[in-house]
Amino acid sequence: MQLGIGDKTFFTDKGFGSLEYLAQQLVSQSMADEFFREHNPIIRHTVLRRRETLENQGLLERVGVNVHPEPESAANRYQGVVFAGLGLMTNHSFDLAYAAAEQFTSLLKQRTKSAGFLKTLLLQRICSSFRAGLATAEKLLSHKEVESDAGEHEEAGILDELTPEEMEQLNIIVAELRRPEARDPKLQTVQHFLLNEKSDGKCWLDLGCIIFSQYYDTAHWIGSELAKLLKNEPIAVYAGVGKSGIFRNGEFASIEREEIKTAVKERTIRLVVATDAACEGLNLQTLGTLINVDLPWNPARLEQRLGRIKRFGQARTSVDMLNLVYHGTQDETIYGVVSRRLKDKFDIFGGLPDTIEDDWINSREQLELMMDQYIHMRQRARDVFEIRYKETINPDKNRWDLCSRVLSRKNINEKLSEAW
Repeated sequence: MQLGIGDKTFFTDKGFGSLEYLAQQLVSQSMADEFFREHNPIIRHTVLRRRETLENQGLLERVGVNVHPEPESAANRYQGVVFAGLGLMTNHSFDLAYAAAEQFTSLLKQRTKSAGFLKTLLLQRICSSFRAGLATAEKLLSHKEVESDAGEHEEAGILDELTPEEMEQLNIIVAELRRPEARDPKLQTVQHFLLNEKSDGKCWLDLGCIIFSQYYDTAHWIGSELAKLLKNEPIAVYAGVGKSGIFRNGEFASIEREEIKTAVKERTIRLVVATDAACEGLNLQTLGTLINVDLPWNPARLEQRLGRIKRFGQARTSVDMLNLVYHGTQDETIYGVVSRRLKDKFDIFGGLPDTIEDDWINSREQLELMMDQYIHMRQRARDVFEIRYKETINPDKNRWDLCSRVLSRKNINEKLSEAW
């Protein structure tokens, strides 16, 4: 009223300072804490229904998650597969290669402040699989572009300036991972869980399984090795455009990703190896198990991966998730911190940061602190929305009778683009 704004006007270029002094005090002291928090346009025009809320109100079936290895267990043993803490035991060749990868990363950080994802890419890839670590070291030595997990390429300029010390570490990685004895324990573990581990009286392959890796090198290698073992089993590889296909009788044939979606839905394919290209927009509730061959350093992707099978229409009351990391690596440290936040079998993660920053990994204590701060911040933002939802949901009144329609994202761009 003091600014002379009409009743139907919702915007003015007159600033806060245009108000009289007492009005400014009233706004800042009486309104800021509650009014702007509860009645700002974002809160008024956004509907937030968390999966947990929908499940508690009976509007969505509860699907639990059995996590392997068990985060709280001191010793995890699965009929011949032994975890040292949360990680798989490796061999001497890998240990030497990993030490060289750490030294390469350290040397690169000392030389340049603008190496981008290259500063951690080698460590992430060698933690994904022996095959991905070897392929990456070979590409770096030959000054070839290395694709990131986002599908982008790092400029090759930094690779043209590799020092003799850096090249020495890369050569160690190549030599060690080429040795015949450098056998990757992740492959053996995947094979065991698919064929021997029982859940609800069935092996994981019979229940249907999606195997995730953030790198195509690892995903294609896992698919090809499983194809040698399971000769009559069609194995789909779901990756970026032009990289997807199916292994049949050991032969790989490229197909469109839509064909893979249809085949899984019709249950003619029960084993899918995927990169994070499958993290969003893919419904695979006909599959009942999930294997994470590697741990993305953006933990929110773990939730996205799990969301492919933990969703409306899942036939199992609890799905199984296996997380694989190597013992004694940064991945094991990160997973140790992440696993502490697996709250319960229904609300599995509860909000994790999209990305773990490089400087968070300097120590486990620093990583714990930064993740706790992030989760606290996310919790405060969520609480602001939930102020509106203190009463029990009335499906008829709030139009939640058609839950599938609400969750389908249909017309969401149109609705969110309307003016307030």
